[in-house]
Amino acid sequence: MDKTLNQALQAKVPKKPTTPSTRHHLPEFPDEYTPAQWIWPPFAGRCILDKIFKYALRARLQPDGTWIIKAKNDWRCYSKSHWLYESEEAAREALRANMRMHLQCSPILSEQRCVVVAFPINNTWRLWQIVHVEPTLAEDLAKALQEEQPDKLALETFRGATRHADALQQSTRYPPLLNLTLENLGIDAERQLVYLGCVDEETNAIQPTTEEALVETIKPAFTAPIAQALPNIDVAAVVKEFEKMDGFEQQYLVDMLTQLVKNFANR
Repeated sequence: MDKTLNQALQAKVPKKPTTPSTRHHLPEFPDEYTPAQWIWPPFAGRCILDKIFKYALRARLQPDGTWIIKAKNDWRCYSKSHWLYESEEAAREALRANMRMHLQCSPILSEQRCVVVAFPINNTWRLWQIVHVEPTLAEDLAKALQEEQPDKLALETFRGATRHADALQQSTRYPPLLNLTLENLGIDAERQLVYLGCVDEETNAIQPTTEEALVETIKPAFTAPIAQALPNIDVAAVVKEFEKMDGFEQQYLVDMLTQLVKNFANR
């Protein structure tokens, strides 16, 4: 670890006025008072916080206990229920662990993200992951299924499946820390596939290694969107486009999509 950063992590936390908070109240969020030693990466993270704090923030508690803040300009802030620590030492170790996890998965992570610890309220520290949300594969799939031309619909739907498969195949190079759903995968401004969700050891990570396993993982994600779009598409024309499509090494995805459309059409 960089010596300067390591020294910064060992620094004591300056005090600031606080208000009572518990697991059941609105969570503490990092702000302009947050010291650099509690932000990673320090400079880029500070820039991100400055962007977010131009606007009012409101945290919402999800059914799984995760706090989410949907900030302006497509920034998202996440804090899971177990990212709450009762000592400075535990919070510092959690920040170090998050640094390691992000570095391990960096090839697929968006560069526009950071990790921040909000220093203490009632002697508890809360860790946040902040990421800029790009257009997701789920949104791209919904748009593809609205295409009026069958050839474009088939091509864009297949493209979404290949991107999902690519992400799942890449994941075998990393520790199982990423929940690679269509909602958590996006395409950035450079047209690169990036992961937009939480990086966490306690995640529902799936790392399929065979074509059969890939199909088992991808098929459920495409089933509901295709079923919903079916009344508005020319099924026969779309099936025809899939059947004449050459998927090369990913022909198994073409076959999967063809069968999905046929199955729903026959119901």
